[in-house]
Amino acid sequence: MSDLPFIVAPKRETRIVSAIVNEQECSLEFPVFGCWLAGETIAIREHEYQAAVYAETSRLTDALIEAGATEADAQLISARVVSTRLGVPVDLGPTERRALIRHAALVASMTNRLAEESEAWNLRIVAAAIANRLPGCEDWDEARAATLPRALQNAIVAFMDHERHGAVAQDPEALVSAMAETLGKLGPVADSSPPPSTGRIASGGASDSGPAIPPSPASDSPGSRASSSSRRSKKASGG
Repeated sequence: MSDLPFIVAPKRETRIVSAIVNEQECSLEFPVFGCWLAGETIAIREHEYQAAVYAETSRLTDALIEAGATEADAQLISARVVSTRLGVPVDLGPTERRALIRHAALVASMTNRLAEESEAWNLRIVAAAIANRLPGCEDWDEARAATLPRALQNAIVAFMDHERHGAVAQDPEALVSAMAETLGKLGPVADSSPPPSTGRIASGGASDSGPAIPPSPASDSPGSRASSSSRRSKKASGG
């Protein structure tokens, strides 16, 4: 960009991203753009993360409907429960806590997959930030990002989250409502089978590798649609 014939060149701004590793502070200097670059957006592949989130949320929704909940109630309960697994600070009421107990095995399987998807999502973010913003690091990928200390991964993910969303905190309840609304709009799909569980049980948020970035419920592009389960798919298609 510096070789363009600007009349007024854009101001160059950078931010130091730091983390404590082995009791010593290590830092990287990233350029600030106030958004994700096109190459970063492509490499991060947000639609894959969204698809996994909504597929798992739909599984819990179906289980709640089978247990007698209305579809609207099931969607809201599922959205609230899954949001807590993504690190969104949502308070669960008695209804959500009963769902956690009644469907404990399903929630554990769901949480495992969300943990894996969140880990992969964060590594894509770290790799994209390094490859696109740091000179001489164009060949960095997720495998190399995984070798970084976890604290530094967290710091880079937090920086990229700020680049995308700014300093304004997203309202947790608004995120839940949007997720529940999107669940009601998901169309039928051909294959809704979740991948086999690895047997690992995750606790708390979906991943401890940094702030989990909630999916964007407003996206209606085909790439961001998730797999709904068979029962709701048949219902949506009139079967």
